[in-house]
Amino acid sequence: MDDQGKLRVHIEFGEAKADFEGDVDQVFESVVRFLTEIYPDLEILQRVVYTPDVTRLTSKLEGLVQITSEGPILASGLDLPAKHAVCITLLASHVGHKLGKTPKWALSSSQLARLTDKARKTIRNEMPRLISEGFLERTSEREYQITTLGIRKTEDIIDKYKHE
Repeated sequence: MDDQGKLRVHIEFGEAKADFEGDVDQVFESVVRFLTEIYPDLEILQRVVYTPDVTRLTSKLEGLVQITSEGPILASGLDLPAKHAVCITLLASHVGHKLGKTPKWALSSSQLARLTDKARKTIRNEMPRLISEGFLERTSEREYQITTLGIRKTEDIIDKYKHE
C-alpha cells in the first residue's frame, strides 16, 4: 500500500495515546477497539451499530466465490436462486473493490447475468424486487450495487448455505 492510500490517526484521550496507520477499514477497527478499551460505554454502541467488516465478509465468501479483476466468479456446482446469486456476486464485487482487486463495485445486469450464469431476463426481472426490498440500489450509470442492508441480509444468506 502506498503512502497516499494510508490513513493515519493519532488519538489522545486523557493519559491514553495511540497512533494507527493503514487502510480505512483497518484504522477504523483499531480506533474503535482502542476507544472501547478506554471508554467501555462504546461497547454498547458496537453491539447495536452494524458496520460491514471486510475481513469477516471475505472469510464468509470463501468457498462460494473467487474475486478476479474481471469480477467475482461463483464456485461451480452452486445451485443458487437468482436473488441469492445476485446478492452474493454484488457483495463479492463490493469486497473486491474494498480490497483493491476490482475497479468498481457496481455491476450491470448483463455483467451479473454472465457472472451468475443466469439468463439476462431472469436478472432483469429480479432487480426491481431486490431494489424494493432495499438490498440493492441502481447507480446513475445504470448499474447495481449492494446496500448496507443488502450486505447484512446477504451475510444471513451465506450463513444458511454454509450450514447446510
